[in-house]
Amino acid sequence: MTTANWVDTTMDGVAWAKTCGEDRPERPALEGEAEADLVIVGAGFLGTMTALRAAQAGLKVLVLEGGRVASGASGRNGGYVVPHFPGAVSPQMVEGYLGREKGRKLCELVMSGPNRLAEIVKHYRIRSDYLQNGWLQPAHDEVALGKTRAIYEQWKSLGAPVSWLDAGEVAAELGAGGYLGGWRNPEGAVINPMGQSLGFARAAEAEGAVIHEHSRVESIVQDPGQKAVVRGENFRVTAGKVLIATNAYTDDLLPELRKTVIPVRLWHTTTKPLSPELRKTILPNNACFTDLRKSGGFGRLDIEGRLVSGGSCLGVARDAKGYGLAHARARINALYPALRGQPLEFDSYWEGYVAVTDNYLPHMQRLRPDVFSVIGFGTRGVNLAPNLGLLLGDFFGGKLGLADIPLEQVDGVRKIAAHGIKSAVAQQIFPYYKFRDRKSFVV
Repeated sequence: MTTANWVDTTMDGVAWAKTCGEDRPERPALEGEAEADLVIVGAGFLGTMTALRAAQAGLKVLVLEGGRVASGASGRNGGYVVPHFPGAVSPQMVEGYLGREKGRKLCELVMSGPNRLAEIVKHYRIRSDYLQNGWLQPAHDEVALGKTRAIYEQWKSLGAPVSWLDAGEVAAELGAGGYLGGWRNPEGAVINPMGQSLGFARAAEAEGAVIHEHSRVESIVQDPGQKAVVRGENFRVTAGKVLIATNAYTDDLLPELRKTVIPVRLWHTTTKPLSPELRKTILPNNACFTDLRKSGGFGRLDIEGRLVSGGSCLGVARDAKGYGLAHARARINALYPALRGQPLEFDSYWEGYVAVTDNYLPHMQRLRPDVFSVIGFGTRGVNLAPNLGLLLGDFFGGKLGLADIPLEQVDGVRKIAAHGIKSAVAQQIFPYYKFRDRKSFVV
């Protein structure tokens, strides 16, 4: 099965389609022969922001999207703009992976990312309900408390505008129970990701990039001394440079490229809008949070007051939706004391994929002399992917060198060891996460 089978262009069941303020125009498929300075495969956050900046530099940019804009992970994620890395991945760990100079640059990019995106949203009048009311990482037990405190101290030393909250302050901010403390960054944000994705595409087109939907790339070839050739069923493009920006929806456009990340299938759901009374106690300041638990310790509200929940799909479940909704109900009741005993109704359920690497950070692969891929954003692509896209656009536009991109850089394909086994485990591991976290959710 190819990732083409994963793409739902209808966005059926996705809550963001209900409140999306951006138009969703049909863009024609590419047919015949074409040439471009830069071809970008994938019209998500990374692809469109790279296209925007490269087009500003004067390049002829073609973006080839196999489905429709916003139908992949960029349009169906939870909409958390988090100024931090996944979970317990700390700034010091990132410096250990990348080296001090490059690691520090990536930390600075993540730290400043929400403000930079806010500026783009404002400049291009993107209708994504961008709300910058802060993000928290609360601690649910003593082990998590030690980890979050260490992470907080590291971000503080880098100059991030973070603050430490005690248990009472966390409870007041979230309306969620059981947390011992945590840290807050006031620059974290929430968005309607479908609106953000469509708005980024519109902005890229305003700068001169051309986006083709329903234009699935099937192969990329570059012979020695020749330009790269990008082919689909009905088109052939000669490209000066190519960027593969397909993240979890990556097939073998080049041999074994899909084995450089682990695809993880996730689900999200939303309740019906909470009553005004409940909204006074549940996330009353419209902040968002994610804790260190693997089985659902996070929360935010959408623009109409729906509470967002989610988790990892169980590959063997016959009724994936029923499984997910049952889990969401249990977790929401455990997290929010004000909802216990209340009738809890859901009005949406949807699924999608993220791509994970061994160290939870994306990497940049130079697959051919002029063909690159940047994939593996895990659960932090809402902030990191578009901000990296701006740097990549400057790289392709000749304003930055390859060494200026703050990612691990690999020549050729770096496969994840035991890829098949890890991929299978990723689809079945959620019950283990629930079991491991069971004592930390007390109703």
